[in-house]
Amino acid sequence: MKKFTLFILIVLCSCQTNEKSSLSLNNLFQDNMILQHESIVPVWGSSKSLNLVVIETSWGEKVSTKTDSDGYWKTNINTPKADRIPHQITISSENERLEINNVLLGEVWLASGQSNMGWKMRQTLDNDKLMKEPSNSEIRMINVKRDLDLRPKTTFNGEWKLCSSETISEFSAVGYFFAKKLYQELNIPIGIINSSVGGTPAEAWANVNNLKKVEGFEDMEERMKISTDPKTEYNQWIENHNFIDRSEFINKSQIRYTNDSNKSFSKEKFDDDHWESRSIEQILTTFEKKKVDLTKYGPYHNLTNDFDGIMWIRKKFELDEIKFDIAEFDIGKFANNGDFYSIFINGELVGRKNNWPKQPTKYKIEKGILKKGTNTLAIRFIDFYGDGGPIRDTKRGLYLDNKKIISFDGSWKSRAVGWLTNENLYPLDLGFDEVVFPSPMRISKSQGSHTILNNSMIHPLGEYTIKGVIWYQGEGNRTRAKDYKSVFSAVIDSFREQWNNNELPFYYVQLAPFGDIGNKRRSNAELVAQLREAQRLTLQKNNVGMAIIMDVGDSLDIHPKPKKPVGDRLALLALAKNYGKKDLVFSGPLFKEVLFKEGNAIISFEHTGSGISYTVDKLKHFEIAGKDKKFYDAFAEVSGNQVIVKSKKVDNPIYVRYGWKNYLKPNFFNKEGLPASSFSSLNNPFTQ
Repeated sequence: MKKFTLFILIVLCSCQTNEKSSLSLNNLFQDNMILQHESIVPVWGSSKSLNLVVIETSWGEKVSTKTDSDGYWKTNINTPKADRIPHQITISSENERLEINNVLLGEVWLASGQSNMGWKMRQTLDNDKLMKEPSNSEIRMINVKRDLDLRPKTTFNGEWKLCSSETISEFSAVGYFFAKKLYQELNIPIGIINSSVGGTPAEAWANVNNLKKVEGFEDMEERMKISTDPKTEYNQWIENHNFIDRSEFINKSQIRYTNDSNKSFSKEKFDDDHWESRSIEQILTTFEKKKVDLTKYGPYHNLTNDFDGIMWIRKKFELDEIKFDIAEFDIGKFANNGDFYSIFINGELVGRKNNWPKQPTKYKIEKGILKKGTNTLAIRFIDFYGDGGPIRDTKRGLYLDNKKIISFDGSWKSRAVGWLTNENLYPLDLGFDEVVFPSPMRISKSQGSHTILNNSMIHPLGEYTIKGVIWYQGEGNRTRAKDYKSVFSAVIDSFREQWNNNELPFYYVQLAPFGDIGNKRRSNAELVAQLREAQRLTLQKNNVGMAIIMDVGDSLDIHPKPKKPVGDRLALLALAKNYGKKDLVFSGPLFKEVLFKEGNAIISFEHTGSGISYTVDKLKHFEIAGKDKKFYDAFAEVSGNQVIVKSKKVDNPIYVRYGWKNYLKPNFFNKEGLPASSFSSLNNPFTQ
């Protein structure tokens, strides 16, 4: 909610009414906000149509404007140089008045991207120590609440927060360290607008106008029209059905049922004769996903007739005796380790998985649950993405005293009770046949869909004056590195279009090394290295910069815990390019060109600072190749600000690359301690 004070002035000679206040502001304008100093700052909101709106500031500005026929108003105010004094802004119209208090003037940056930008301070390295950082009321952040919409929105939810021991835990770690570095160097207030969502591809953050210019997305306008048409059979089905937010099924201590009748499905005496009888293989086909075009979508993208949701399966089994010391049930493997499940035997909960991480599959059965004669096993599982459901596994079964006595092969009773679409769970009263699949052209209302986050989390920010953008994303596009430069460029252009500034500074983080074992097995390619290369090539755009973090990778985690180096290096870019620190070394070495001579690759770099540096006894991770494009490890040595590379296995090299692995521990830096970016001299280093 907005943190401003509303005073309704009652004119004594007029009639009193209970009419709701009509004067409002965009949600960025609230108590504790930071405004860009030394700027012309737009302010906007709504009131009654054709009303006069007057804005006054404690630094002496006074402007007025009129609302249009729809009640919308917008005007500009001038802001002076940051003075570190809490200011007040008042907005009045007719007999209504709004006050915004504790306003600071300073530098404002937008932080956006996916989970590594959204990663909170409480999740980062040394978080216990960092939670005790001194309070600083001149560093402030507003977190834009996650929202999804197929049409551009004008409002959002979020509150400006002052940095303190009570609030810092929810700050974006990268955003905070970026702000802290700027504050230390500039000694003026810093405001961060954090609009980021984990697990999202770049195309979700672009607008229609710029994304449709990218190959593969040319039909965006037609698809958007179909997706928002209320007359389609799918949209009418959605409109006429209730849903449950999928978050109610994730990491909850209590089981959330789609409706009360489902509670009886676990009971021993429930009559499932009307349920469909199917084998494990047949059940699996319900959740099996069709092959997608990985040049356009990630590996877990659903086609329009793919099904995710909730299914119950039941099976009866016989026990001749119940003499045992230890009883266990092993649920076995699922098609996707991310599936959730709840296991019941004779109506009693035996085991449960209610979050994403993989966990042991064998569960102890307490005494008194199993009985002689007929028993009932019931399993509810939830498939959120990708293939789902149990797969054939010889370990699945009932174990008595560590010996498997029942395998649960053959037929199961099954019923689908929930359909996950538009990122909500829709209860199914009649089972799977009740589902109405959308048009193949439809864009789903999910966080990975084209333009959806631009619509709901960037567009509502309007033209609120910012100095620039910091961005940390790319993980969600790493299976499509070949097209990332074009898609990412559309994101940059979308932001610049919204702020009507083709030179808006846009500084982004290159992905850190990460093993990415799952995708490596599927593709047999170094997809993370390819994405890093697409990010490096995006430096060809105007007024952008790239923070290189090759030295903070994690082989097993796509979310490297050290976030301070990330924020600091983004700040170096801003300090050098926007705040007059001309002599500051703001980047590690970047590939410039290569000359091949007498079997050697002579490589020149930009941003070598005071010189090239390397740890241990020699430079590592360089490779060269001949015309066959087969790369071999190579010997590398420093010569001034160049690196000379050669290999006995390649007599006539014509290509060179460095750091071309998903995960590596680099030892190539400049003497200022900033790591070099990986690179390839191939004209097309991407595989699909």
